[in-house]
Amino acid sequence: MEKIAVAAINHKGGVGKTTLSIILTQMALLKRNRVLAIDLDPQRNFTDALSFISEYFKDALRVKSSLEPGDAECKEEWIILDCPPVLGDITKEALDFADIAIVPVRPDFFSLSNLGVLYSFAEEAGKDRSQLPLVKVGYDTSRLARMVEQVLTEKHYPVAGRVPLNRLIPYNITLGRIWSTGLTADARRPFDQMYNRITSAYTRMLDGDFASPWKD
Repeated sequence: MEKIAVAAINHKGGVGKTTLSIILTQMALLKRNRVLAIDLDPQRNFTDALSFISEYFKDALRVKSSLEPGDAECKEEWIILDCPPVLGDITKEALDFADIAIVPVRPDFFSLSNLGVLYSFAEEAGKDRSQLPLVKVGYDTSRLARMVEQVLTEKHYPVAGRVPLNRLIPYNITLGRIWSTGLTADARRPFDQMYNRITSAYTRMLDGDFASPWKD
């Protein structure tokens, strides 16, 4: 696969941007890719979490706190950008650079009300709607989750994945373990599917398919 740059964005906080950035970074590394991780959030949680596991991957992982023009020519196959929870110049710069920007969204109406603003911001930055797929985080069978899912379906948002909330994942990250330590194959499967959908969709985009890259 060609070099790919993936940003995690959403101007709503607490939806899982940094956690997904960490998971994608570690998944790419475990598949023997080199990764450039760019932490654009002033809180630096992405940097801190990756520092715990850097010894496992040695020269395959490089972490920095700013985006520079030369990063497009870096040696790494994956570039992961963790964005701040604000739609400002830094996020716009990340959007301009990224091939795909995943948008984690929780099953609540505050998340829904913010999506329109986010997609308008991305459109102004010259991004196609297909380049901003949602990642549905923590959707269950509750009435509220079903209502939110219905709205998302009606608006035809592209979807890169659907991942459950799992308390073991942040616990692993905090302790400096690989994100999937102790998870069963079934628990890992939604994250594997998300990763595979991102790589598959990007391949389709490289072939010029921006109309249906996320279709199974």
